[in-house]
Amino acid sequence: MVKGKKSSRKNGTAIRRYKKVILLLAVPAVVLTAVACSFTGRGTPAESESDGDIFSRGFDEEGQSSTITEYVPPLLQASLDEEDAMAENSRFAVYENMHRENPDFAGYLNIEGTKIDNPVMYSPEDPEKYLERDINDKKSSSGLPFIDAACSPEPASDNIIIYGHNMKNGTMFGTLTDYEDKNYYKAHPVIRFDTLKEERMYDIIYAFYDRVYYEDEKDFRFYDFIDYADEDDFNRTMDEFKDKSIYDTGVEAHYGDKFITLVTCSYQEENGRFVVMGVLHGDGQDTEQADHVTEVTDEEGGA
Repeated sequence: MVKGKKSSRKNGTAIRRYKKVILLLAVPAVVLTAVACSFTGRGTPAESESDGDIFSRGFDEEGQSSTITEYVPPLLQASLDEEDAMAENSRFAVYENMHRENPDFAGYLNIEGTKIDNPVMYSPEDPEKYLERDINDKKSSSGLPFIDAACSPEPASDNIIIYGHNMKNGTMFGTLTDYEDKNYYKAHPVIRFDTLKEERMYDIIYAFYDRVYYEDEKDFRFYDFIDYADEDDFNRTMDEFKDKSIYDTGVEAHYGDKFITLVTCSYQEENGRFVVMGVLHGDGQDTEQADHVTEVTDEEGGA
């Protein structure tokens, strides 16, 4: 659901959080320990001859990476220093300036109460650009979450796939695999992805382990789900995701819904991935996190 204006108090809290996050980008030579998997362009076979999502080269589980960001763009800093002047639409004023400084900035991803709280990039002409770059286009081994080049954030494709490194220190998508625990899902059941113009809230619907498949394998590939062709295609696709999901969230999807998919590397098998999917709140459907937790708990008899 696209939500309306926040109160001035909420905007003040939001802008302080964004100021903190963005100013962290200005700290030079912050050393991070990474579990970073690799990437390859969609449709380009990796050296392992697996085909599909964007991961295929990079650091191993023991690798280290460093974030090297030397400055906050002056225009962005000026906007951050004028919180009171932006009380009405503070977040989106910041986004506008971020996009002006770097046109690849596509939105902001946040899951309340977790470390997932990052700018999201989109560079379809150079899909792997933010594998090892920060928002200031500086070298950064942790990179930034970015949207699959086959997707469109605005206007939105039926599914927006966002990739992020599995960092040992929990940054980027380093905590995404915590969603294998249903209790963790209950505590954090909503993904917020702000585009440049609107807030989008997604109810988490599926969480599962998977992998990148070889070219000659005929298995269902989650990373091929960008747009569904018709209602039959939609229903078949949802059945596949239901079968893969570790647990039942109690959330339902309907033909016409839009989705977000967060993907990171996992090491349960070669070319492993962990995936969390959310379905966009429908118009007029005021679904809150507490409602989801209550619904799932009730279905399980208080478990």
